[in-house]
Amino acid sequence: MPQGTDTTFRFKQFQVRHSSSAMKVGTDAVLLASWAELDGLKHILDVGTGTGVIALMCAQKNPIAYIEAIDIHEGSVEDARFNFAESPWKERLKVYQGDFLKIVSGEKFDLIISNPPYFSQSLRAADPDRNAARHDDTLPADAFLKLSRKLLLPEGKVMVIIPVNQLERWLNEASKNGLSPRRICHVFTLAFKDPSRVMIELEMGFSGEPKMESILIEKSPGEKSEAYKELTRAFYLKW
Repeated sequence: MPQGTDTTFRFKQFQVRHSSSAMKVGTDAVLLASWAELDGLKHILDVGTGTGVIALMCAQKNPIAYIEAIDIHEGSVEDARFNFAESPWKERLKVYQGDFLKIVSGEKFDLIISNPPYFSQSLRAADPDRNAARHDDTLPADAFLKLSRKLLLPEGKVMVIIPVNQLERWLNEASKNGLSPRRICHVFTLAFKDPSRVMIELEMGFSGEPKMESILIEKSPGEKSEAYKELTRAFYLKW
């Protein structure tokens, strides 16, 4: 979905180079960051940052948060580092190359946000970097949530977007780690079709019933819904 060139996607307040990233700018990442509630948060970690688009959107939405990002893929980190340096919020953004599951840190976060690799036991693409970005071999749900719990502040949150058929597995693993769903949003790509994705906000120590939401991306092929436009209006140049 590039605009202008094959390697740059332009948003209202920043632009994203994605020439070296394993995954290009996509709807899932933009949707998750648009949906995320960030008021009052001071320290955010974006796991599997790719181009850095989620971290950049978080920086635009929250003017006080310090946002760190990590990715295992060297080319993605190169793009993210460039994108952060060119943004209006470069002093509040930092990216590291490495394996999230090997983090040894005393840092604690208000929010860990991720558009994680989520395919399990499915067909592989020819490109190994794209495989790592899409398949959960390197970042399985159980390990991701176990470490996230250790890195969160009390009442800290985790937000992810995953295929809807992975919801039960993620909620089960979250429960094992003391994380409960506060919000669940089913994503419908097109009217009259079943949801394809689901966004989850998990919180430490939350004991209430989750708020159930839904969002429709397209009311007809090529025609975005008003709800989707409103959710992403602060970012997309199109509306």
